[in-house]
Amino acid sequence: MKQKLFVLSMDAMVHEDVAYMMTKPNFRKIMEKRAEVEKVLSVFPAITYPAHTTMMTGCYPGKHGIYNNVPFKDYDDKKKHWYLDSKVIRVEDIFAAAKRAGCTTASVYWPITGNNPNVDYIINEYFFFYRDESPEQAFTKMGADEVAMKAVRDNYEFLPPRVHPEGKSKLGFDPFIMACTCSLIRDAKPDVLLVHNCALDSARHTDGVFGKSVFEALDRTDAWLGDVLAAMTDAGTYEDTNFVILSDHGQMDYEKRIRPNVLLAKGGFLDVAPDGTVYDWQAFAQNNAMSASVYLRDPNNKKLYDKVYAYLQKLVDEKKWGLTKVYTTEEAKEKYGTYGPFSFMLATDGKTSVSEAWTEDAIEILGADEQKPLCGTHGYEPELGPQPVFLAHGPAFKHGAVLENAKLVDIAPTLAAVLGETMPEADGRVLTELLK
Repeated sequence: MKQKLFVLSMDAMVHEDVAYMMTKPNFRKIMEKRAEVEKVLSVFPAITYPAHTTMMTGCYPGKHGIYNNVPFKDYDDKKKHWYLDSKVIRVEDIFAAAKRAGCTTASVYWPITGNNPNVDYIINEYFFFYRDESPEQAFTKMGADEVAMKAVRDNYEFLPPRVHPEGKSKLGFDPFIMACTCSLIRDAKPDVLLVHNCALDSARHTDGVFGKSVFEALDRTDAWLGDVLAAMTDAGTYEDTNFVILSDHGQMDYEKRIRPNVLLAKGGFLDVAPDGTVYDWQAFAQNNAMSASVYLRDPNNKKLYDKVYAYLQKLVDEKKWGLTKVYTTEEAKEKYGTYGPFSFMLATDGKTSVSEAWTEDAIEILGADEQKPLCGTHGYEPELGPQPVFLAHGPAFKHGAVLENAKLVDIAPTLAAVLGETMPEADGRVLTELLK
């Protein structure tokens, strides 16, 4: 039997979590003799969709074209517009390399895999908070075949009740994600399977980076790993599987929230009507959690460009907004490989989150009372804070091999090497130090 590859992204897992997880039976079983990277440098902004697209393409956000979780919009329609269809990604991904290697492929809630022609069994990430569609309609539209839909139907009970009448989950979508994963392992036995789980990320957003609920999420993670191992044992694939547990970014606790669009309005670059709608703008900031991308109505207008840049730099110099740097697109491209139709990126101090709102106050202090507890988030410059992980075990990996540092762009080339393939467009390298 050919070697298989199972990749589990534990969103927002950090290196500090590993010691705790090693006290858990299922994690310890597969990762006691592991190869690992101690510190993995994420992308800027360090948020889920740009990072996951980098992990499956080996390219920086400017090249693959995903530099936020959602497309830019300058209006508030009370809806979420997350990227879903894989056609928005501009480069080749790990699934294409897997097909060249003759592998069957599957993805469960891995971001932006909708209708990916190189994924045989797709259950695309979909949270139903902005579409009036049933799970059947949503997953089918995003490319789920009958095998994938059987996994969905078999696990309706693990969905939240608001999504499906059979749903019983009080823990969001993660029980459904992991149950579908086990179903696909048993029914389809895919050679390459990528899974994205959000339990840790949600816990850190809610309860802080190392709050009590984080350890509860780690405990559930170990239980889910036990379910996966049981499914692989039933399918007869356990011994031949290369396990990779990784993450996209860390998180940091924030103490205040700023609204750059309120500041841009005060600077005369954004006009808000009495009813709170934006009726005109020359500069507009898109939220990246702990950073922001600033768009210009006319990016070729040098006078406007210089005026906005000077204003943003003034905000940094005032040292009261939590802003630490204004990156031009050229500077962000050179340092982080991030570029797009925006003109500037605003970085914060790792203690300040960003809101896209253009009403309310320009700054909000958090954590001052029990009604506004400290929470965690990400989106900052990737050198800051606890770092994401790359842990691997299986026939392709050297037991005990340790790298102190690597980059998120190195993951896809390394996964491709496990399959005997290459990623020609990737910006990263193969982590040969971890491979046999």
